Amino acid sequence: MNMTQEELSHLIFLTEVVIAGKKKSLMHETLQVLLYIVKSVDQIELPDSVIDQIERLIALIEHDLRQENERMQETYSYLDWPQSGQRKPLG
Repeated sequence: MNMTQEELSHLIFLTEVVIAGKKKSLMHETLQVLLYIVKSVDQIELPDSVIDQIERLIALIEHDLRQENERMQETYSYLDWPQSGQRKPLG
């Protein structure tokens, strides 16, 4: 099944509304649509300027996810750290 240019244009419009309006409640659905499209193609030809923007956004996403992962690991290491003066359980 093919999506028409009209359907793709409507999808672009909806996505821009979600992003510009900061509609966080619809971000999940918007990402799901993108994921379905990306999974359905083997390769796609894009202008260099678009690829540059995509690569920049991917780098930003990866950086943020790495930072979040490091913060979580740091938090977990503090939780696992034995506290001085901590009582041993009875028994």
